Amino acid sequence: MLIKRVLTALVLAPVVIAGILFLNASWFFAALCLTLIIASWEYCKLVSIIRLSNRVLFTLVVLAMSFIMSKNISMLAPLLLLTLAWWFVALYWVIRYPDSHASISNSTYKAVINGLFLFVPMATSLIILQSQNSSLVLFLLVLIWAADVGAYFSGKRFGNKKLCPEVSPNKTLAGLYGGVALAQVAALFYVYIVVQAPGTKDFLIFSILALVVSLVSILGDLFESLLKRISGNKDSGNILPGHGGLLDRIDSLTSSAPIFLFFVVFVL
Repeated sequence: MLIKRVLTALVLAPVVIAGILFLNASWFFAALCLTLIIASWEYCKLVSIIRLSNRVLFTLVVLAMSFIMSKNISMLAPLLLLTLAWWFVALYWVIRYPDSHASISNSTYKAVINGLFLFVPMATSLIILQSQNSSLVLFLLVLIWAADVGAYFSGKRFGNKKLCPEVSPNKTLAGLYGGVALAQVAALFYVYIVVQAPGTKDFLIFSILALVVSLVSILGDLFESLLKRISGNKDSGNILPGHGGLLDRIDSLTSSAPIFLFFVVFVL
């Protein structure tokens, strides 16, 4: 499993990086739409949106809302604030599981609303970030990847105390600390490479950003694990050998992209 996971990452990572750095806005949006289509389809399976027409309609709404919100900058602040509020609710569901089971899975209406909050803010954030500076999208992904790698290996080596055993038994506090630590290292490298004549303030700001992203990314991972736990699925799909579905690879992005954009727009 680890060999498949590594080989898939070695193939996929250069493709993603090249796409971020070299695709123009139109092609970037097209690639993002393809990602959303696949991830939305996998999400529908997890939340039991079974009818083909309902899946197609949900996916089209996600695509349309993402495009519309990215073109209406005046709506950005309300969108990010609503998204932040929703993620606090999602955190409550994760912490309270299995008591929160009924609150999440008792209606298609809730599944649709939750799905919109998962995908639309993420896609909107990525479109806006790419339009400002494509390196920001790459930096966000590097932080998430660093947190993921740090969590995996530190959890394997030192993990014994579980982070959220009812939702994701494999996640540990040691993994959390390792992920945060490696994300800090990635942020320091970014400052050295990108920022001209970096000062103490630059290191502090990007260190805080790395801390926030690495912590928030775990919530996206845990929420998807919650959906899989409720639906009885190990993975959201099987499109990526060793990783599962595409949603399994972008779950951290669903929570961290809006927070990252908020930080870039209102703090940096």
